[in-house]
Amino acid sequence: MKLIFAKHIGFCKGVNRCIFLVEQEINKQNKVYALGELLHNKEEMKRLESLGLKVITDIKELDSLKNISLIIRTHGVEKKILHQLVSNNEIKVIDGTCPIVKKNQVVVEEYSKKGYNVIIYGDPVHPEIKALISYVSPERKKFVVTSLEDIQKIDINTDEPVVVISQTTKSIEEYKKICDVLKTKFKNIKILNTICRETILREKEVEDMSKRVNKVIIIGGKNSANTQKLVFIAKKYNNNVYTISCEEEIKDLKFKENETIGIFSGASTPKWLIQKIVEKIC
Repeated sequence: MKLIFAKHIGFCKGVNRCIFLVEQEINKQNKVYALGELLHNKEEMKRLESLGLKVITDIKELDSLKNISLIIRTHGVEKKILHQLVSNNEIKVIDGTCPIVKKNQVVVEEYSKKGYNVIIYGDPVHPEIKALISYVSPERKKFVVTSLEDIQKIDINTDEPVVVISQTTKSIEEYKKICDVLKTKFKNIKILNTICRETILREKEVEDMSKRVNKVIIIGGKNSANTQKLVFIAKKYNNNVYTISCEEEIKDLKFKENETIGIFSGASTPKWLIQKIVEKIC
C-alpha cells in the first residue's frame, strides 16, 4: 500500500496563526475564552479546551467575566460585536481573524463607503459571511448569492455601481461563473479576487491526484466548508472518496496492499490528527 500526501496539508496560515495566539495566551496562565468555535474542527477544539480554552456561545455570558483574554475566531465577528468587545475594559481582545478575511472586511467597508453596492458569493449562514456583511455601509444594498439562480433575485439597478467579492474558501471556477453572469447584468461592476490562494492550490491538487490514485481520504471536520469542497471535487474524478474527521472513523475502511491512497486535509485540520489517522491506516 502506497500513501501519497498532498503538499498543502494541515492548517492553513490563518488557522495556524489563530492557534498560536490561543496557546500563547494559555501559556501566560491567562483565562482564555473564545466566542464560538475558533475553527471548524471538533478534534482540535477538544485539544484546545483540554489546555484551558473555554468557549462561550453568547456575548451576554461575558457580563459576568473579568480579566480574561477573548480570542476572535478565524472567520471574524460582526463589526458591532467587535466594537462592543473592544470597548469592554474587563476584556483583552485578541483578534484571531484570518488576515485574508480581515482584508476582505476592510475592502467591503471601503467600497461601500465609496458608493458601491455589494454582492457576495458565499454561504449566508457561514460565520465569515455573517461578519463580512456587517461591514457594508448601511446606506448601500447588499446581497449574498449561493448559485447562478440567486442572481435573478438581486434588486439593484443595472447602472448602479456594484462590487463583487467571494467567501475566501469558495471554488474559483464557480466564482468565475457567477462573475461572468454579473458582468452581463451590471454596467458599472468591480470584481475582486478574494478567494484564498491556498484554497485554490488545495483544490487543484485534489483534482490532479484524485485521477491517479485508487482511494482518496480527506481528513477534516464535517462542518468545514473547505473540506466538503475538496470532497466534492475529488468525487468528480474518483469513486472511492472518504471523509474522515477522527481516528475512530478509519476502522471501517478496508485497504488492499497494492492500492495507492491520496491523503488530503481541510485547512482547519491539525497535523497531529492527520498523523494519528495515518497510523491507523498503516
